[in-house]
Amino acid sequence: MKLAICDDDPVQRDYAARTAERELADLAPEIRCFPGAQPLLREIREKGWTPQIAVLDIELPGESGIDLARELNRLAPDCRVIYLTAYPERAPEAYETEHVWFVLKSRAEEFLPAALRRALTQSGIGPARGLLLRTRGETRLLPLEEILYLSREGRRAQIVTETGVFYSSRRPAELIPAELEKAFVRCHQGYWVNLEKIRLLDRNEFVLSDSRRVPISRVFRAAARESFFRRVRGEEP
Repeated sequence: MKLAICDDDPVQRDYAARTAERELADLAPEIRCFPGAQPLLREIREKGWTPQIAVLDIELPGESGIDLARELNRLAPDCRVIYLTAYPERAPEAYETEHVWFVLKSRAEEFLPAALRRALTQSGIGPARGLLLRTRGETRLLPLEEILYLSREGRRAQIVTETGVFYSSRRPAELIPAELEKAFVRCHQGYWVNLEKIRLLDRNEFVLSDSRRVPISRVFRAAARESFFRRVRGEEP
């Protein structure tokens, strides 16, 4: 993922770069800093380097960040622009351009991380959603859209997918990252099911997209049923 930071203040450039590096760490972003509009535009026009996110100061030497944003809107329409400025009075002009957020430098700590995450979401770029499985020195990503369910087998976890069965020495609850917790429903002491793979609820079992059946225990029945019906209704879990 490519990110451009354009600011003539080196302290502000470094701060924005550190924040972006921290917030987008999972994507190992390529971050390039520019002191003005023309160096960035030369990278795009002459070298074909096109950022997917650009953090722009408004007061730049020779050309304003708003003019730069207009040119980015034209040259790189998929680039998501974030304004990072000390001049709130320039907001009306900024809203004549396509951009994600207008962040005041005085409140950058509060709003710049959120602006970067929104830009990431709008760009359609993001870390692949799935479970990381590390075995024998290798790391494999099991995409969420292929996972049917996880189950506990003794001291290890079994991950059943549409393409095969995988095992991990870690427990199922440890394999599911925080950002995917709502994608799974625990329906039994030893089962976590991908909500999107549930085709129907049949008494005390979930029937999955491939017709497999997963038991629902009494302890987890109420919460599992509620999660299922919320998904059916199109509600957030």
